[in-house]
Amino acid sequence: MPSPSLRLALASALLLHPGCKKEAESTPPAAADAGEQAATGESEAPAAAEEESPYLDVSNFNRKVEENVGEIVACYNETAGKAPDAPTGRVKATIVVDGDGKVKKATFDPQRSTLKHDGLFACMQAKIAGWKFNITLNGSDSPMPYTFDLTSGALLP
Repeated sequence: MPSPSLRLALASALLLHPGCKKEAESTPPAAADAGEQAATGESEAPAAAEEESPYLDVSNFNRKVEENVGEIVACYNETAGKAPDAPTGRVKATIVVDGDGKVKKATFDPQRSTLKHDGLFACMQAKIAGWKFNITLNGSDSPMPYTFDLTSGALLP
């Protein structure tokens, strides 16, 4: 058992020692800081852009179609759009993408399309056949629906 003077020295050291006192200038953890920023709507840096999946999904499929939509407008102008009272409307398509991201076939649904023109369909089919998409997740064919809006104010001026 320690002597009374040693006990007194230890007790004094414990009472007088600042211990683990948190400094006033410390910063909160990053997670808490991010939560506070989200709550207040503040942000120090812009969020990183979401990385695109290497596999075919609706988002990257639509993005690729929209990158190539000028080819479809050119098809319209070369075929159905030549008529003085050129018809406009929507073309419902299904593009089948194989496991490697190549277009296996493109079909058009004349019953669900409001613009029906065989010459337009043939031109669109030829253009779409050259497009390349992301690979499919399981390596099998993937049918992807898309509606081409060939109306004034949409794809057409």
